[in-house]
Amino acid sequence: MATMRTFTEKDRQRRSEVVSYAQASIALEGFKLTDADKLHAERYINGEIELSEFVKPRGESNDGR
Repeated sequence: MATMRTFTEKDRQRRSEVVSYAQASIALEGFKLTDADKLHAERYINGEIELSEFVKPRGESNDGR
């Protein structure tokens, strides 16, 4: 049986850095995040969802250009 570890401020900071890097990469490609994308990222940063759920495709694709 796996044990759950405590989500720490260090975890939150690392997730925030990863999301910021990804957002910069997306912007360099000419895309813009929707408000829903930003809220989804915040859920990941705050530990509400795991990476597997964060990167799972959601709904219709909107290229946001």
